[in-house]
Amino acid sequence: MRCPIDQSELRTEIVGSAKIDFCGLCGGTWYEVDELRVLKDRESVGDYRWIDVDLWEEPGRFRTPEQRGLPCPDCGLDLTTLRYGETNVEVDACGRCRGLWLDKNEYVEVIAELEKRVNTETLREYLGDLREEFLEVFAGPEGTISELKDLDRVLYLIQMRFAAEHPGLAAILRVLRL
Repeated sequence: MRCPIDQSELRTEIVGSAKIDFCGLCGGTWYEVDELRVLKDRESVGDYRWIDVDLWEEPGRFRTPEQRGLPCPDCGLDLTTLRYGETNVEVDACGRCRGLWLDKNEYVEVIAELEKRVNTETLREYLGDLREEFLEVFAGPEGTISELKDLDRVLYLIQMRFAAEHPGLAAILRVLRL
């Protein structure tokens, strides 16, 4: 495979259990379908593993006005420039093979945006996430064990957000548990 930026040969590296193709010249990385999600889930130690960005569900919603027209390293089709979910990070995605190209440092930016979401969501928003994650246990795109881990993480984050938003009530609940 060739880098869509400078056409140099991509090198493969194993990160955890994910195979990542990267360019030694420009620092960009290519993720085949689901490799970015797998890497994100393993690196996050669970805090944002439950945040699944499905660029393919509504690609028009995430499409940016300016398209770079880079060739897909895997199939050669022009990549579509999209915002990664609700973030301002722009990635290049292939509509055919569903791979993602991230320029140098965009992975770090994606992780920072997910971290920001975890730290700024309100208790009400987490309760909405809880409903979604509960339903995904039965009909989600990942396996049951993975979806249960996502549900567990949202429950933990609800507990933490409750303690942050209602410290007095949280203190009373801690005393009552003893």
